[in-house]
Amino acid sequence: MRVFYDNGLMVETDDFKFLLDPRVNADFQSANLVLVTHGHGDHISGLLGAEEGKRVGASRITHEITRLVREKRERKVLENTVYLDRKFGVKTEKFSIEAYDAGHCMGSLQFKMDTGEQLIGYTGDINFRESMTERKADVMDCDVLVIEATFGSEEYVFPEREELNAEILDYAEKTVSNGVPLVLMGYSLGKCQELTRLISKGLGYDILVSKQIFEFNRIFEHFKYELGKYVEVDSEEGREIMEGGKSVILLPQFGLSKDAPRKMAKSLNLTKIPKIALCTGWAVNRSFFFSMQQAYDIDAAFPLSSHADFNQLLEYVSAVEPSRVYTTFGNPVRLAKEIKKRLKINAQPVVNRMQQTLDVYTVNQEPRITMKSESRKGEETSQEK
Repeated sequence: MRVFYDNGLMVETDDFKFLLDPRVNADFQSANLVLVTHGHGDHISGLLGAEEGKRVGASRITHEITRLVREKRERKVLENTVYLDRKFGVKTEKFSIEAYDAGHCMGSLQFKMDTGEQLIGYTGDINFRESMTERKADVMDCDVLVIEATFGSEEYVFPEREELNAEILDYAEKTVSNGVPLVLMGYSLGKCQELTRLISKGLGYDILVSKQIFEFNRIFEHFKYELGKYVEVDSEEGREIMEGGKSVILLPQFGLSKDAPRKMAKSLNLTKIPKIALCTGWAVNRSFFFSMQQAYDIDAAFPLSSHADFNQLLEYVSAVEPSRVYTTFGNPVRLAKEIKKRLKINAQPVVNRMQQTLDVYTVNQEPRITMKSESRKGEETSQEK
């Protein structure tokens, strides 16, 4: 069996080839099946430009997100789709696929591929703790595990979620009660559904959201349950709420630039300069807030993440008990080393000639991290988040 990266993760045996989370220019034709774990841009980018007729397996929610984005780009909807979720898989004469909850964002899945000789599990991005909107990732029973390593290094250990939620609510209440608008920023898909429910349930405020977050919230509610009261920021009702001076506004994290509070006040027609707080797992790094404050004049950063942290990744691998582990994306070299050292399981990183490592976090688009290449014995290692 081979696991390698070629514009998407490839899992190849003597008889089968699975293409996982394809990027632009991925080789769709040679794969027996294309599988997509969830709807974040770095996982569905290959589908957004794919030609019609490609056979793609994903959850109904992920297919709906893909449809929405393709229509905005005036691309035809992919018709040859395979719907997967925790209750449904795929079975052919040669192989079978089972889907498991990944806990990462709405519609996120893990996949177990049964080739008849091996059970191969692929996590994509996972969260191994329950959140306000998602259950924790399921544990797959597999011989070979391919696991994401976004926060696969010891410095990335998050606070307990209940503690973090309480801190966010306390900060929001103090800010808004003083008559200051609050802008919370995070990924439109996943993070902002959680923040919508957290603020609505915890404080009961009317929440203003960007158009994209509004659309994703509606998809979430169509397939799952209501998130609470929220209004599109550019609507007439949204403008009336902002005029009242007390508001919580959710925006995607790519909207930052130099002197962000004043620029946001101007673009949103706010009467007061807002406070800005980022919600991202990278904030657990001590230097993160200071660099972001210096660059964009933000006021706070909370390490709220939809990913498993370092301890959770080790906990997950230990629960699966595979005979072999492949680590991919983020900190694959470090995580593989620690799996071998601490769990005594054979592990190796999947390298990619485009691999990079985190250097300075920026948010000019979603997701976007400014990076530097890091050579390692003639190859390069990767960071995609």
